Amino acid sequence: MIDFEGRLNPSQLAAVRAIRGPLLVIAGAGSGKTRVIEYRVLYLLENNIPPASILLLTFTRRAAHEMISRACRHNLHCSKVVGGTFHSFAYQTLKVYAKKLGIQANFIILDEADSCEAIRRCMARLGFENKKSRFPRAQTIKDTISRSNNLGCPLEDVLKREYPHFVEYSHDLERIKKEYGQYKIKANYLDYDDLLICLKALLEKPQIRDVFREKYRFIMVDEYQDTNTLQGDITYLLSKDHQNVMVVGDDAQSIYGFRGATHKNIMEFPKRFPNARIIKLEENFRSTRRILDVANAVLANMKNKYAKCLFAAKGIEGLKPQVFLFQDGYKEAQMIAERILELRNEGVDLTKQAILFRSAYVSIPLQTELSRRKIPFQVFGGLKFYETSHIRDVLAHLRVIVNPKDELAWMRGLTLLKGIGTKTAQLLVGKISKSNNPIKVFEFYKKGYSFSKELSRLGVFLKKVNFKKEDVSAYVEAVVNYYQPIFEVKFDDWHLRANDLEALKQIAGHYRKLRDLLVDLAVELPQVGVRQVAPLTLSTIHSAKGLEWEVVFLVGIAEGLLPISYTLDDEEEIEEEQRLFYVAVTRAKARLYFSLHYEGWRRGFEQFNKISRFVDQPNVMQLLEKRAYPF
Repeated sequence: MIDFEGRLNPSQLAAVRAIRGPLLVIAGAGSGKTRVIEYRVLYLLENNIPPASILLLTFTRRAAHEMISRACRHNLHCSKVVGGTFHSFAYQTLKVYAKKLGIQANFIILDEADSCEAIRRCMARLGFENKKSRFPRAQTIKDTISRSNNLGCPLEDVLKREYPHFVEYSHDLERIKKEYGQYKIKANYLDYDDLLICLKALLEKPQIRDVFREKYRFIMVDEYQDTNTLQGDITYLLSKDHQNVMVVGDDAQSIYGFRGATHKNIMEFPKRFPNARIIKLEENFRSTRRILDVANAVLANMKNKYAKCLFAAKGIEGLKPQVFLFQDGYKEAQMIAERILELRNEGVDLTKQAILFRSAYVSIPLQTELSRRKIPFQVFGGLKFYETSHIRDVLAHLRVIVNPKDELAWMRGLTLLKGIGTKTAQLLVGKISKSNNPIKVFEFYKKGYSFSKELSRLGVFLKKVNFKKEDVSAYVEAVVNYYQPIFEVKFDDWHLRANDLEALKQIAGHYRKLRDLLVDLAVELPQVGVRQVAPLTLSTIHSAKGLEWEVVFLVGIAEGLLPISYTLDDEEEIEEEQRLFYVAVTRAKARLYFSLHYEGWRRGFEQFNKISRFVDQPNVMQLLEKRAYPF
């Protein structure tokens, strides 16, 4: 027999013992939700529930495996519990019941690359592959179709939100979507989204649902706040008859709307299941009281929520969180780097420290400063700044300015031009390497070639650049202006990448020599294994969810950065941004720092010099120690 009372706090124990009827467990940050699921499985088995009648749905196989493995340490019969992701469960179900939907049993699952290739074929059949006007790429079309499926909304709505510059093609994309659907049916293909669509269709058949009602008598769903519309419907259909369903999640950590997750699922659970019991886990095993005070203040400011108040299990008061204000991003980066080193000297390893941000470009000055100081770091939530394709394109042009004989840079720059492939680029580079004036090489091709116009434009740009006068900001500004039309053709999501180019301009303003800028951005970190130094973590808040560190620096707490600018006119998106802020706050165990610098990031339209609305609240500000660093 397991001592449930001795191993669980009262709220956890109540959730574990509530095995009949619908149950919503609101698991506050750091409150031990995994422990609740683990012990609930054990409690079900102790109450003579067959393990094979328990279905545990999670978002990763690893999560399901971890929970079941932990339960198996106490009872080996837990290995018979059915656990996995929604998609893997859908696949196993379709292997048995595919014919009920008119799908052959030997159906093939398309992976991401296969789906894109199938859409390219459909585009070609409909005559869109060689469309002269700027048209979405296959990957973009696939992503748009997927969002439409998961959200249960028209393609046009997705385009308006994610790709407004492609709204005019909504009718064309609907045709492609239809063609893609027919293509899959003929070839007996299913893609990732089809798994959920088909599972829902099966569960809507009463005779199939009767089988599942008898087979899976107890349903548990982890991270319910991250489910999309289809997954919410599947959860309802699986458990609507016997009502024995427990969903676990935190409405305040619902931050994946961009992936199709909907906050409505967890908020409307009591409406779908009117007899639902709600249990809140509020004892936090992670953070100090002062950090939780800030988290609770943020929670209090939320509108659409389940009210809760976190309290520290360890009872440690801790240090007061601090907010730092700087004049510019480089002063901010210098201070944070210095503080990180101070903390390391005090015994806080780099692995126990993290710098979090809403968007990766905000961390660019920090990446540069950390590299300069030889502080090893790893970046989650995107490539390092200088590894992104668009920044490497710009840097290639800057390298040519520094060294007109840089063959690799010329290759990259030339192959960006329409009509120039690898062979033509190699020919041009060969001539450039033998000439003292690249512009004369370009003039030879000014007429009669498919790429003449593009090459002429590059030549005009190079003539305008003053190679003798060292003005780093002017160089970067000129290259970005030249690159802009190429940029908008190369990337469907160029409007989201544009911040990186503006950040590069900001960086350039802090250099006197272009060569120094290029060296700093190209510096690779030492191999961690060689130096025996574990790296500091730099991460977007989205990628940091579920993780924790002793020390957290949250940078970019400004209007337009957090909340991010494109959400400012949408109340639902603003609420998600607020939840994102809450997630960042609750990653910290012992020390929490906020920082802001008064320097514009974007084209002068908005200076981002106003502190974030999520911080600039009386009940939040009174909990922070404010420090200004004017330098």
